[in-house]
Amino acid sequence: MNQADTLLVIPSYRDGKRLMEFLPPLCAALKANLGQVRIQVVVDGSPESEQRWLAAKIAELRGDYPSLQPMESYPQNRGKGHAIRAGWATAPQAAWLAFVDADGATPPTEVAALIAQAQAAQQPAVFMGVRTAATNKSVTRFWHRRIGSRVFNRWVRLCLGLKFTDTQCGLKIIPRAFYASRVWRETGFAFDLELLLRARATGLPVIARPISWCERPGSSLSPPAMLALFAAAYRLRQNLPHPPTGP
Repeated sequence: MNQADTLLVIPSYRDGKRLMEFLPPLCAALKANLGQVRIQVVVDGSPESEQRWLAAKIAELRGDYPSLQPMESYPQNRGKGHAIRAGWATAPQAAWLAFVDADGATPPTEVAALIAQAQAAQQPAVFMGVRTAATNKSVTRFWHRRIGSRVFNRWVRLCLGLKFTDTQCGLKIIPRAFYASRVWRETGFAFDLELLLRARATGLPVIARPISWCERPGSSLSPPAMLALFAAAYRLRQNLPHPPTGP
């Protein structure tokens, strides 16, 4: 598969500072390890001043990394899932579609490694990063987020029967054909859940790769957003093609 057939979207909402710390080393890692992987930043309704600043910084960075595309943006915050889908729409020819969070918690080397794994795959699959301390990978999380993640993981297993150790890690790659053949509804953080549920319903394998990850201050997943994510998992249960029989 041609390496240029991969589109990596970075959704960003009020996250310009962390994004611009993450983006240069990410561009360098992808160029060094994979050659041409198209990178698309989508600003999801951040303040106009931040949008102008980011657009200028990205335009400057493109001089060294032509695979980095001009920034996409819109004025109203629509949610992470909406931003990812808006970015994926910019390259309808890409065979692989990927996204990574803008906060830089996922090291650029991990992003490059997962994309390389997907590109080398012999069959279509969903590839996802997972944060787990059960491997030799280093995972650092704030204590309250660690507890919240464990509770949410149990809730997802109960409601949806998704038995992954980590459904919400912000690094995933899917085949374009899988994405293009379906109508997607989730616009927020529950987009990850919808993606995994649809993969299960169609029999598409999901390959989880443990990654190093270091949480950084300034997360956009506020307590209200976390509660909305719990509610979304319950709501998604109502539309499962084959409802799970238990936790």
